Amino acid sequence: MNVRLQYTMNFTAGVHYHQQMIMNNYTLKMFMITNTPVAENNNIAFERLKYFITELDSTVFVNSEDQTACQRYLDAGIKITTLPADPVDQIIGVMLFHKLNAIMEERIIMVETELSSLLGDNMIYIHSDNETADNLVIPDWWTAADLVHCDTDLIDNDKILAMHQAGAWRELDLAWPDTNESNQTGNIVFADFKRDETE
Repeated sequence: MNVRLQYTMNFTAGVHYHQQMIMNNYTLKMFMITNTPVAENNNIAFERLKYFITELDSTVFVNSEDQTACQRYLDAGIKITTLPADPVDQIIGVMLFHKLNAIMEERIIMVETELSSLLGDNMIYIHSDNETADNLVIPDWWTAADLVHCDTDLIDNDKILAMHQAGAWRELDLAWPDTNESNQTGNIVFADFKRDETE
């Protein structure tokens, strides 16, 4: 039986707007429905959701077209979350709707998100699958089931450890138990190499 869920999380993040960075407090209310009878998968999907929101804590939301600002934050060691437009609550809400659906990989389906913030005068922006974003170019990372939250072409490739998304989730004990990873492609192979007892 599918179960309807509602959960609320709060997080604090910076907003780069008009060439300045301001910290902002966000409230995200999520409406979901379970899509698998496997309780463990539901639990993992929910833990992935919580982990990703925690990862956004203290990030700086910034328009990806402002490459100078993006690079300055990265050079200072500050994590950023890039958006295809100015980082207003409406765009952040659309991103969260897509990204959270992606990382839960249909074990739980995000039906609707409601995002509000202190800087946004607590106006609530509601997003669901019924809405279209025809004038918004959705970055690839929004639909990737991993922890990436910025355009990777902004980051020095020499500083990136390439790892398949399943490997990253496994490191956090948040991989799906029913996934046959031998059929997946990636840059790292995980295997159980046993010692040859005949030596």
